[in-house]
Amino acid sequence: MKKALLLLLCGGYSLTVAAQTGAWIRKSDIGSLLPAGPRGKSNAVGFAIGNRGYVGTGLESTLTNTDGQTRDFYAYDPATGSWTKRADFGGDPRTWAAGFSIGGKGYIGTGADSTVTSYRSDFWEYDSATDSWSQKADFGGGARFAAVGFSIGGKGYIGTGRYQGEDKSDLWQYDTAANTWTRKADFGGGARWGAVGFNIGDKGYIGTGNDQAGAYNADFWEYDPATDAWTRKADF
Repeated sequence: MKKALLLLLCGGYSLTVAAQTGAWIRKSDIGSLLPAGPRGKSNAVGFAIGNRGYVGTGLESTLTNTDGQTRDFYAYDPATGSWTKRADFGGDPRTWAAGFSIGGKGYIGTGADSTVTSYRSDFWEYDSATDSWSQKADFGGGARFAAVGFSIGGKGYIGTGRYQGEDKSDLWQYDTAANTWTRKADFGGGARWGAVGFNIGDKGYIGTGNDQAGAYNADFWEYDPATDAWTRKADF
């Protein structure tokens, strides 16, 4: 009887763990650290360095200065479940910026003002060890907002986006050692803005987003830096 009870208890524990796999758990809000008390943020940019996540810039609807644009920047520690205010982003306040991380550094660039009438091409490096920002070479593709960024190995990539009503399909590679941008093969899915991207191993991925005609996209593409080529994958 004792053996049977032990097996039931062990089995029940296993079922509980299995049931929780893939579940979402709410963590500490970032809003409690925002200026003037708790509220939300939109169109921010984020990346990870080591075992911490970082979020910054974007819009805060009740902010009175700079028409809602922000420069504030925060680190999230999953071990403690807490947010910590870090040095403000080095560039002007903005929304719809793009970013990525390489090693112990994070990078943010491009974007627009809150009315999306003034566009940015500047590009900045964040050093998590010193909590400081330094300006780097402007983004090679020129000013835009709602672009997408990711990194593969020791190189960063920013592409797509929109400038004065014109959607973009270009992709640019950033070399941290040389502080230079190199144009790569245009995104395989065509011009768009508001897409999303990430990397897995030595491949990059971009999908979804809006095009110039106002259509929403579900296509999904893989970028291989070894061949500088795009391959279409299963739609999102």
